[in-house]
Amino acid sequence: MDHSKLILSILSFILLFSFNENSEAYIPQRGNVHTSIGPYFFRTNYDGEGSEPGYKTGVNWVIIGDVNDRGSLEFTTTFMNKQFVGRDDGYVVIEETQVVHAAAGYRRWFGERFSAVMSLYTSYPLGDSEKIYNTFPGNPVTTYAQENAETGLDFGLQAELWSRGRYALTTEGRYSWALTKKHDEFSDQYGLMIVIRYFFQGQNTPREDIDILK
Repeated sequence: MDHSKLILSILSFILLFSFNENSEAYIPQRGNVHTSIGPYFFRTNYDGEGSEPGYKTGVNWVIIGDVNDRGSLEFTTTFMNKQFVGRDDGYVVIEETQVVHAAAGYRRWFGERFSAVMSLYTSYPLGDSEKIYNTFPGNPVTTYAQENAETGLDFGLQAELWSRGRYALTTEGRYSWALTKKHDEFSDQYGLMIVIRYFFQGQNTPREDIDILK
């Protein structure tokens, strides 16, 4: 596992949460609901033998419900083809399987355009795994690609790039830290999502809608 990327992600998350409470803040309202959808570009945190260059693409869907003037509950569903890397005695096997990555967590808002989230996730395979790289002379070690579910933590930092009325365009960097991975297995992943967010319902009417109603 690349500890430097993991440590950097966690430190960034902690630093963002340590901002002064008196700073200017985006104020969500209890009962507001947002939903968003968009692509998720990701790769397994492994750059050793058999790794492929570039990023894979999944689809991400999020529902956010505000619980107070600082935070929201968030439910995320991501569909993707995830890779799991197992190693033993110098041999390597890389397995890939389609999964649905379901996460539930808490998002904290800072200012008008920035927020952070921490979630508990479970990934469920949607089919059989496929070995896409294997150097074991006999049966390779098994990875979590062959298990019923994988559990871990998601850390995310989000910035709003554009907004108009009920719509907003956001980008978010994420790191998924697998808690259930086996010894010498690589299944953590990092990625970037770009989503369109839509204000679905709630107590606040977006400013553009208010102007239209006048």
